Amino acid sequence: MTDTDSASSQLRVIRSLMERATIYRSLSAPTALVGGLLSLGGFATAYYAKHHRDHPLTPVEFLIVWLVILALTCFTNLIFLSRGAAHRGESFFSSGMKCALTSLAPAFVSAGVLTALLMHRPIHLALVWITLYGIGLLATQHFAPRSIVLLGLTFFLTGCGLMITWKHFFMPNPHVEPSALVVSGIMAATFGGFHLAYAAAVWAMGEERAESPATESEHV
Repeated sequence: MTDTDSASSQLRVIRSLMERATIYRSLSAPTALVGGLLSLGGFATAYYAKHHRDHPLTPVEFLIVWLVILALTCFTNLIFLSRGAAHRGESFFSSGMKCALTSLAPAFVSAGVLTALLMHRPIHLALVWITLYGIGLLATQHFAPRSIVLLGLTFFLTGCGLMITWKHFFMPNPHVEPSALVVSGIMAATFGGFHLAYAAAVWAMGEERAESPATESEHV
């Protein structure tokens, strides 16, 4: 395949994704709702451990709780995506899906590696997850609906801001890092609050008309 053929193929994939931007937006809203509610459940778990058992969540328990939330959210997303693909009569692992996964992969793989390195530092894990999740969503900006890009920008800016300020707001004692409950509160405010707000905004605005692929292609 020549460079011209490859570029044309990639352009067709991007145009196809832009044509279905409204579909992706409508599918992402239920996933955001589920992920947001599960994140609030993560905070509730940390609160229960802090006040109703002998000791608060350990760093390992914190990691397990939030990995379970991630797994359940991803599973929910797969269900919605597969049902949507089946409804449209398309293959689940279409060229558009492969393009989206390729865009997300660098940020998400980096998050996985850093999770293994920082598994005993909950506050650092939270900052890494928030920031890299935002970067991952921003990487889809060439074909994702604007609402998802704005969500990614919100996560990215919040993560950067917390990296600068967390010691001032969440670490009054310079020798003691924030507890698992405090960090779970940060996770609930971001992954919970932002996703719930996103889902509410999408449903409140209703179906938006996707921008014309022909118009977008002029800027590619």
